[in-house]
Amino acid sequence: MAAVLIVPVFMILVLLLNLTIKIRRKLTKKSLNLPPGSYGWPILGETMEFLRAGLEGTPEKFIKERSEKYKSQVFKTSLMGEPMVVLCGAAGNKFLFSNENKLVTVWWPSSVKQLLGHCLATSGGDEGKQMRKMVSYFVSPDAFTRLYIRTMDLVSQQHIKTHWQGKEEVKISPTIKLYTFELACRLFMSLEDQEQISKLVTLFNVFLKGIISVPANFPGTRFYKAKRATSAIKNQLQKIVRQRRAALEHRTAVPSQDLLSHLLVAPDENGKFMSEPVIVNNILMLLFCWP
Repeated sequence: MAAVLIVPVFMILVLLLNLTIKIRRKLTKKSLNLPPGSYGWPILGETMEFLRAGLEGTPEKFIKERSEKYKSQVFKTSLMGEPMVVLCGAAGNKFLFSNENKLVTVWWPSSVKQLLGHCLATSGGDEGKQMRKMVSYFVSPDAFTRLYIRTMDLVSQQHIKTHWQGKEEVKISPTIKLYTFELACRLFMSLEDQEQISKLVTLFNVFLKGIISVPANFPGTRFYKAKRATSAIKNQLQKIVRQRRAALEHRTAVPSQDLLSHLLVAPDENGKFMSEPVIVNNILMLLFCWP
């Protein structure tokens, strides 16, 4: 009897959902002059097609097909549960980058915002500018020649000796990912403990698989696993931050040592210091954005 009742209820919910979405789209079409395109399936949108193109190694295929289909360099779609507009070509890029914080603001999918939390990437306006100023000294192009060359050389030599020398076969992709992660940990946090780095990189791989995904937070989904991994990563980073704070207080570390020390001791233009959770979020963001 229960099974007989469940099916009609489910069908009614699906019909109501479709009806709601159609009504919203009709209202949107009347009120906004949107570019051509399709929002795809309810909730999922065109996410599956986008991910399929990425898995095939041709992510540009998704954009090219729609640009040709709609005969437009601008089209609408829906990815990761979010409606959006895609701008193609040099003119589109010029428009975006020349109008940041004027006509457009930086936007991230809901999954990214939920996992990264409050940080430079997810903040806009004056607060975003303040964070950018605090971080820029350590991540600007000239920082590589000014601060990082010697450390990069040492990490590279050590990595090759540990993971390449004497090996008959080397799996390039995971090895290079490990190298870039080790390098980021050393440059931003002076972290050298290989055991600690190994734990972080294992969690980080789970985090990466779920950060660009449909934010469905229930067991079994990539987002659910990524959220648990993110929590564990942030706990580890919090311990590192507290250890460094203690080291600075006891003068066994110096303010100019790395980005972590700088974020702990440098106030913004208003004399405010970055809170511990925000420091953790920004370190996680930089590990995510690091090449």
